[in-house]
Amino acid sequence: MFKEFLLWTKHSKAAWIFAAVAFALCIGYYMLEVANGRAQMADFRVYYDAAKALINNTQLYGVAFGISSGFYKYSPFAALVFVPFALLPYSIASVLYYLLVSVGAIYLLLFIAFFFNSFQTHIGKFVNSKLVLFIVLLTIFMADHLERELHLGNVNLFLLILAIACYMNLAKRPWVAGLVYAVILLFKPHFLILFPYFVWKGQWKVLAGTLAGVAIGILLPSLFVGLEHNFALHQQWLGAMKAHNVSLTESANTIYGIFTHFILQVSQSNVLIIGSLFLIALGFLWLMRYNKLSGGKGHIWFIEFFILLALIPNLTHTDTEHFMWSMPLVAFNLFMIVNEQFRGKWIVAIGMFLAFIPYTLNSPDIVGKQIRFLFDEGGLLGIANLMIILLAIYIHLNIRNKEMRFMKL
Repeated sequence: MFKEFLLWTKHSKAAWIFAAVAFALCIGYYMLEVANGRAQMADFRVYYDAAKALINNTQLYGVAFGISSGFYKYSPFAALVFVPFALLPYSIASVLYYLLVSVGAIYLLLFIAFFFNSFQTHIGKFVNSKLVLFIVLLTIFMADHLERELHLGNVNLFLLILAIACYMNLAKRPWVAGLVYAVILLFKPHFLILFPYFVWKGQWKVLAGTLAGVAIGILLPSLFVGLEHNFALHQQWLGAMKAHNVSLTESANTIYGIFTHFILQVSQSNVLIIGSLFLIALGFLWLMRYNKLSGGKGHIWFIEFFILLALIPNLTHTDTEHFMWSMPLVAFNLFMIVNEQFRGKWIVAIGMFLAFIPYTLNSPDIVGKQIRFLFDEGGLLGIANLMIILLAIYIHLNIRNKEMRFMKL
């Protein structure tokens, strides 16, 4: 589908105009960051310094890079990916990475628009004006999360692009999908949520590619630091991940934190966590069984795959910028709002508007520090994300019996 996307962008005037305007906004934002002394890109600094530590064989874990909280907590393989940047002066490397994130954001927005527009469904394709409206709405809805990625210089945007690439390759190139999934896991093991799903679906080639890719990724740093030191680094990586965790019931935007904050304080946190995971698993199994009746055994459905990604920050303790992984479901919901033929569009529109407030407006520059803290640390962002997921399920259940070919692979 990548070739078709390139052909589409080549002939789409709307895509070119959007790309030019979006890139200009990214450059303007960077100039503002520099003018206000905010162009530190703290997360990229951690990756950059970690890559330098790896190639210089100095301490990688347990030392702060850039800022006091800048501890490296990712795999040695992830640091290896940033070695090309570490060979450059930071002033040049940071600008290059900012440009890379900018291009990645524009690519992701356009590819999602192309993805939804490229399938003939009972709802129909976009007319040009609706396509522009869809891209603009999606950009506005995701603005805060994309802005944070530009400001911090993290990898969440690229992991989402890789996750979409994994999904797109599942049917025809499962080995490729598995290798892509391995790279994602080596950056953030949170994506292990997909592993039992692939097992359940019998995606054995995907899993074989994943295991091979992970093994290669674990061994690869040995070429630079030696086998023994590489083994020690992976032990330190496991320790760094454990140190970053907190009690899940204290993590405000998780389902468990939302329950204890808004509903009932539970003394037995393990019971709440296990019970919540059990209920979610039951609900997801029901959805898969529901889909199996029309999709057949082994099909990977869009709704199933991307619900699992969207649930990650609601099930595990993560940073708030990881909520950007709900972007495919946000796009799915907005797609139905823009297309007039979907009868439940007003229900979805109202729900998305309510979710928009804590999901997008959680910036201190917009609502102030106190309200931003309420959104990010008070559980409202987590609630908004759950609303996005539930609205996507509502849409899916309403259209399942009609032709929607992009819903399954």
